[in-house]
Amino acid sequence: MSDIPLIHMDPRPIKSIWYDGEDAGGYSTDARFDGSTSKIVAYGENGQCAAVPFYAVYDLAGNIKARVPAQMVTVVYDETPAGEA
Repeated sequence: MSDIPLIHMDPRPIKSIWYDGEDAGGYSTDARFDGSTSKIVAYGENGQCAAVPFYAVYDLAGNIKARVPAQMVTVVYDETPAGEA
């Protein structure tokens, strides 16, 4: 059995997600890259609204501005030790 958690069960905060392909790009909570993203949250598939796990990208007002299928992205986690933000 693997020690890798499902994406929506991983407690680490997500700093950014990036994807390749025709529409390559990404989203980041770092204002140097994307000054309009407040947070990125991983969700598991739920069978009704999402057939696959995905990442929800929130704008500064707290609204979801993008939903990106998990299999499309590379995730960068915020590895800043607590208290050093």
